[in-house]
Amino acid sequence: MNHTAVLARLAVELRSRSTARVVFESGVFLGIGLLILVGNAMTLFIVYKNFHLRTVTNFFIVSLAFSDIGMAVLAMPMCFTVLVGGHWPFGDAACQYNGFVAVSMAVASVQFLACTSVNRYFRVVKPNKYRKYFTMKSTALYIALVWVCAAVSTIPYLLSGNRMVFHPGKLVCCLKIEVTWYTALISSLCIGIPTSVTLYCYLRVFQAVHKHNKQFAQSRGSNNNLSVEEIKITRTLFVVMLVYMTCWTPILIIDLIDTGRGYWSMKREVYTFYSYLAVVSSATNPIIYGLMNPQFKKEYLKIMQWELCRRNPSSVTAISTVYASHSRSRQENVNLGIQSVDTAKL
Repeated sequence: MNHTAVLARLAVELRSRSTARVVFESGVFLGIGLLILVGNAMTLFIVYKNFHLRTVTNFFIVSLAFSDIGMAVLAMPMCFTVLVGGHWPFGDAACQYNGFVAVSMAVASVQFLACTSVNRYFRVVKPNKYRKYFTMKSTALYIALVWVCAAVSTIPYLLSGNRMVFHPGKLVCCLKIEVTWYTALISSLCIGIPTSVTLYCYLRVFQAVHKHNKQFAQSRGSNNNLSVEEIKITRTLFVVMLVYMTCWTPILIIDLIDTGRGYWSMKREVYTFYSYLAVVSSATNPIIYGLMNPQFKKEYLKIMQWELCRRNPSSVTAISTVYASHSRSRQENVNLGIQSVDTAKL
């Protein structure tokens, strides 16, 4: 299969889109990008302004937010330009940069999800060893190692004389389809192993939570050392992982099919959907925190209240009522001692 001819065909399809399709595809992509920036920036701001949120677990959340923002700021503007203009207007050097950023940020995201799962494993399953392995200093080291791993992930590919190529369907510069050895290497080391670790850790966590619920029912919680708050945090991070895997599993399947066939065999629309899934995964994390994590939800409401008050003081009443109702509800739940109900939701 002539790979150049395949890319040329996809390029023609990209240029020949109708105006309506250009507006639709570009608008959706821009909206996702803005959601990534605003949502993850709010996450960083919340952790920065609230000292009690500067925990080991939240440092991994912050690192994941930085990788999502990195994708939005460093790679997505070029993709948006391609969607609007219908071609790659930048040079070869920019293409190598674009491919490097896209691979590095994706690898970093997978690694940070694996780190949060290991963190939850020790916090829930091995709580006696948690403080030994997850101090502030060791956590900073883990985060630094992840960024180094992400940064060097494309080095073997580039040092072997290969170049990134612009893919008109995926809208980014990517690895050559014929370099199967590197695809297998990065898929196993940077995606397969971290994903397996993540799934194993959450499986063990759920087993521990189930055991906790049984002990609570028998002893009314007198001997439990697993707090409701920790279970809620674990549940939130599990949903983050689940949504991420939902977005990235089709991407991996498409890449595996193409690698097995030895050429890019899908339609342009499939590859464009591929790219939308990749960026959607970066936009969903702040939404999940806001819906499921009580600490972040409270801070998001504060920011919304402040912004509405600044723009329209009369509209702040509704937000204040929601926030007050939420606070009263939480207090009533604590007073009634319904921790067992909360844990059963996981």
